[in-house]
Amino acid sequence: MTTIPAPRTPAQIYRVVREMSRSLPHGLTHMRQTYGDVCAFGMGPTRTVFLFGPEANELVLRDPDTFRFTGAYDMLRPIAGDTALVVTDGPDHDRRRRAAQPSFHRGGMERCAELIVEHVDAMIDGWAPGQRVDIYQELRQAVRMAMVRSFCGEVLAAQTDYLAEQLEQVHDLMNYPLPRQLVAWRLPFPARRRAFAGIAGVEGRIYAEITRRRRSGDEPVEDLISVMMAGKGADGGAMKDQEVRDMVVSALIAGYDPVSAGLGWAVYHSLAEREVWRALHDEAEAVLDGAAAGPAELRRLRYVGQVVNESLRMRPPVVMSPRRCTRAFSFGGYTVPAGSLVAVSEYITQRDAGVWDEPNRFRPERWDPDSEGYRAPSPFEYLPFGYGARRCIGAGIAGTAIPAALSRLVQRAELELLSHDPQPAGIPAMYPRDGLLVRVRATRPAGKQAATPVGAPR
Repeated sequence: MTTIPAPRTPAQIYRVVREMSRSLPHGLTHMRQTYGDVCAFGMGPTRTVFLFGPEANELVLRDPDTFRFTGAYDMLRPIAGDTALVVTDGPDHDRRRRAAQPSFHRGGMERCAELIVEHVDAMIDGWAPGQRVDIYQELRQAVRMAMVRSFCGEVLAAQTDYLAEQLEQVHDLMNYPLPRQLVAWRLPFPARRRAFAGIAGVEGRIYAEITRRRRSGDEPVEDLISVMMAGKGADGGAMKDQEVRDMVVSALIAGYDPVSAGLGWAVYHSLAEREVWRALHDEAEAVLDGAAAGPAELRRLRYVGQVVNESLRMRPPVVMSPRRCTRAFSFGGYTVPAGSLVAVSEYITQRDAGVWDEPNRFRPERWDPDSEGYRAPSPFEYLPFGYGARRCIGAGIAGTAIPAALSRLVQRAELELLSHDPQPAGIPAMYPRDGLLVRVRATRPAGKQAATPVGAPR
């Protein structure tokens, strides 16, 4: 059996650890360039076989029976819960996912996007011309507040500051560089203790809200807690409190960072190319006439869609997708043993020069069906939120909220980018390590009115 390429000498291992510590994209890029489309790194249960490219994506993502979530994300069980979608497969997983769908498709998706735009409006209302702001962090706060309202209702939304403080303890650990994180999850380091304390605080509030609703008998509200409480358990009875808790906690942990990261990178790319920001503004003015974008308007914002697609191609929130294989398989001339941890990479695929022309250039026009040389990518070449039945359940929210919020920003604000060449960080979602600093040049009130110039009284 041909041995899978991997770093073996101390110098080679050190180089991989160093690149992985810089960021997951740096580490994966180094692995592919150095060891090829099939390679491995690590030892014991965390040894990972990396399969790079569209063919690898198709092999792994189209076969959920062989490549399973169970066993791939076990370190998240203490945080996400034993019944969370990310750590389960099979009929119970499918039942819980079906129960949650109303919060993530159609009406629920549109309501969440509306709430995000509402909080983006409030964010812009708080800006003054000439002010310097970290727009990524402000967008993250706006998205988080909107998602707490959408998933948890107004009672818990009033406790957003507390919930955010606790969730940050969890995200701090989850965003450790990968080599450090693999150790931190297993040893009683302070970061691990803080993360566990943070999740205990969040779940305490969620359990209290579930109990309050079960006792009150009030009319269900349109949020994820009520949707899950209305779902059926495995025995056909009421959904268990833990199942509700695990879905809501998972949605919060895995929800606002991918959306805010995707939105933040779209803002960065649009401001880095000034003609892109101007074109976005002109299209929003023509289509929206000062209003916020709803589903019908989003379909008409063609250039906004192209910019978002291109930004998600270059900076996908999901960088890597691991699975645990249930049987041995062959790929690229190598045999991978049963039980192996296997990972494909959305980031590497979407920067692949064999798939994309000028893959490291931001070119929204590549998504224009009327442009010369246009080619629609396959679902295994462009997959910022995964593929198939195990595609990220919040992909619809992201696909609606990011263009809606971006179109609102270009309508209401004129911004100058102060951050240049921001570096990626993060594991659950790739975000700009040091934020995105901008200067507010002008703002417009909601509605079709003139901009407030720099230095003018508000």
